[in-house]
Amino acid sequence: MSEHASRHDVQDWSTLTPSQVLALLVYELYTPVSSLSTHLNRITTDDDPLTEEEYEALFEQMQKAVRQLSKTVVNLRRYVQDHNPGTQIER
Repeated sequence: MSEHASRHDVQDWSTLTPSQVLALLVYELYTPVSSLSTHLNRITTDDDPLTEEEYEALFEQMQKAVRQLSKTVVNLRRYVQDHNPGTQIER
């Protein structure tokens, strides 16, 4: 697991203030969202066709970004439930 991911586990989030959570969310979301956007643009651009190896590398990087986004959502959901026990989070 990367140092970045291990630093922001559930226990760390539980002690944060709402303002700190918002700042952390911006930090946690920026890289994977930016990465996905870049990779999607690369895949959909017809100007420079990708090789099979490039497709595989891009999809692997996109999967990594989605996993990071999933971890962030899980942490946020737990934070909301811990700090607002009656709150129902809809899917």
